[in-house]
Amino acid sequence: MEGKSAKLIPVTVISDVYAEDKKNNKKYAFELKAPLPNSDQTKVSKEKILKLYSMEPLQVDGAYYALPYNPFGKRENYSWAFPARWFDMKNDEVVLIGNDFWEKIGGLGTYKAFIDAVNEIGKDYKDRIYREFLGIEPPATTDEGKL
Repeated sequence: MEGKSAKLIPVTVISDVYAEDKKNNKKYAFELKAPLPNSDQTKVSKEKILKLYSMEPLQVDGAYYALPYNPFGKRENYSWAFPARWFDMKNDEVVLIGNDFWEKIGGLGTYKAFIDAVNEIGKDYKDRIYREFLGIEPPATTDEGKL
C-alpha cells in the first residue's frame, strides 16, 4: 500500500518455535501442530504466518506450518483433509512434515537421530511422546523410519 494515508498497524506474533541459524544468520518461526490438526487451528497458524511475512521490516527469514510427525509415512501420502483447506499439504513450501521439519531445525540426519533416540528410551517414554508431544495414540507396532 502506497501513499501518505497508509498507516502501519503494530502486530505481535507468538509462534510455537523460534530458531536461529547462527551459521547462516537466518531466523525461523514455526507453528507446530499434531499430525491431524483441525481446520480452526490451521487457519490461525496460516494467519500468523501471513502476518510474519507481511511485517516491515521482516522479523524472520522463514515462517512454517510444521507437523513433527506424519502418520501417513511420506509427505505425498499425507491426506488429512482439514489442514488442506488452508495449505497445499503436499506442495506448499511453508508446510514442513516429519523429516522436513526436523532437518530444517537441526540439519541433515536430525529426524533419524530423533527416531533412534525415541526408540532407545523405552516403551513408557515412547508412549508418552506419542500422546503428549505428537498428540496421537501410539501404534501397536512400528515400521523402519517411524517412531
